[in-house]
Amino acid sequence: MIAPQANGVNGTTLAVGAYENLIREQLQMLGHNTKSDGLLETPQRVARVHLEHFNHSEDPIADAALHLKPFDAPANPGLVSVRCSFSAFCEHHLLPFFGTAQVVYLPGEQITGLSKISRVVNELCKRPQIQERITSETAEVMMRLSPVGVLVDLVAEHTCMRVRGVRDACSSTRTRVATGDFKNDVDLRNQAVSMLD
Repeated sequence: MIAPQANGVNGTTLAVGAYENLIREQLQMLGHNTKSDGLLETPQRVARVHLEHFNHSEDPIADAALHLKPFDAPANPGLVSVRCSFSAFCEHHLLPFFGTAQVVYLPGEQITGLSKISRVVNELCKRPQIQERITSETAEVMMRLSPVGVLVDLVAEHTCMRVRGVRDACSSTRTRVATGDFKNDVDLRNQAVSMLD
């Protein structure tokens, strides 16, 4: 059950019941019977999905960085690579896109818990997004550990390309950002790229 109120943008309170009513009205405007068995609870379900993905603060970078739990790096830690899944809603059509994110970094004096990297990526997906921004923002957050370099690589399927417009059922999109020494040191960057699945 969704709470009667939830945190909205900029600390405002969102009346969930009013939001469910808005979704119900949209369905009715499109000619659907919202009292049918299949649609009766749809407004509540859609509200839950939107609250999970569209609820964020004014500083999502700072929020994502809160997930980093720095530890002292061991001597000569070598490259660290974490692969995780993510899902978000595109800011252009409010349709989902989803895929995998891989973060490769060469620690300086600090490392972070491996699961924290996945949490960072998914925190950045909690608002209408674009894949390019998630990629660059993930690198920006990881640079707060002061690593030698970070490589972030996202591969995603966008339903806005698959079910509308071009309707390309086989499309996927890859974005990649290199920061720190990975940006200018070709050998280091190639080592990072070799870690990608």
